[in-house]
Amino acid sequence: MHSDSSEPPNPVDPRPFRVCEQCRMPTPSHLPQCVNCGAISLHAVVADEEARAHHRFERAFFSRATPVTYVLLGLNILAFVAMLAVMPGMNDPEVIIAFGAKTNELLRGGDWFRLVTPIFIHGGAIHLLSNSYALWNVGPQVEKLYGSARYLFIYLVAGVGGVVGSYIGQELTHKPNVPSVGASGAIFGLFGVLAAFGYKYRRELPDNFRQAFGAGVLPVIAINLFIGLTIPFIDNGAHIGGLLTGILLTLLIPYIAPGKERVSRVGLVVLALCALVVAASFAGAWRKSGEHLSWSQKAVAGYLDGINAAERVINRGLRAAAGSEATAREAGEAMVLLDNAQPPDPRAAGIVRDLRDLLMRLRAPGADLDAIRRDHDAVADRLDNWVKEVGKQHGIGPTEEKSEK
Repeated sequence: MHSDSSEPPNPVDPRPFRVCEQCRMPTPSHLPQCVNCGAISLHAVVADEEARAHHRFERAFFSRATPVTYVLLGLNILAFVAMLAVMPGMNDPEVIIAFGAKTNELLRGGDWFRLVTPIFIHGGAIHLLSNSYALWNVGPQVEKLYGSARYLFIYLVAGVGGVVGSYIGQELTHKPNVPSVGASGAIFGLFGVLAAFGYKYRRELPDNFRQAFGAGVLPVIAINLFIGLTIPFIDNGAHIGGLLTGILLTLLIPYIAPGKERVSRVGLVVLALCALVVAASFAGAWRKSGEHLSWSQKAVAGYLDGINAAERVINRGLRAAAGSEATAREAGEAMVLLDNAQPPDPRAAGIVRDLRDLLMRLRAPGADLDAIRRDHDAVADRLDNWVKEVGKQHGIGPTEEKSEK
């Protein structure tokens, strides 16, 4: 192309013309044949075929279906709804563990199904929404590149890699019993796939795909890892484990070029095996759930025993003389029960502290019974509100609670 051409640049195609190798005259660059002498340029033919191949790639990529991503989103929501049905407040660690949350101690104890189940359960609505949004955006891209069967395999293995990363991270930080849940390890695995894919296949991808994958994903990964490092309760070990697993899988598993996909027996077998692994994992969680749910119920029962004992002593003490030997003895026994109680949430723990303070005041000679009565009424109102608002998730209700006071 002449460097001193007076033609203005085309905003769509920066090189609308080329110089014919035969006659040295300008001819449209998108035509392999010169309009002046009819000579065919080999370079133009190659460039034209490459452009056509890129166009076919883009058209096939955007038209490829992504059913597995929607199934995964549905499973995450279904698991969350099931957890809400058992635990509306989403604040009992034992219930989360009963559904399949990972703790290092339980993994070491042989609960291998917890390598898979945490990928599908979440600790709250915001946790679910943030991961679902990320999966909605990145999942279809990977599924379009690898096809549904390989995509599901990558997602599950990256999720397991995230659980392993969480295990290592909690061992290093000495937090072996903190429950860990969420799809973020698998999602970081998908980010790792796109980053490694853009580098591995950089010579095969159209320009816009090269820009979107590879280096284009790195800022997203860096920002999310930085957020994980600065917010204490985020399990960054799971993010790193999933990311590294996704990168490794990209180096090992070839992708299926858009337009060349087909339903194969191997793909169907992979889908069936992945579904079987997920089903078997949740079946394992179901078999072990009774241990954790019964533990939670025992903890609530112990909490109620302490509350009811404190209520009885306070009510009797307010009718009798404060500071008497009998009141002091009964108050001490009730305080022991409160000290051994395991409140199921922070509000319940606050009620325990206030009742214990009332018992201490009731033991003192010359205690102000009117002040104790007013403070006790306020604590009793808080207890009633707690039972009405969150008691159902612990298997108690207002009628049961009042009958035990």
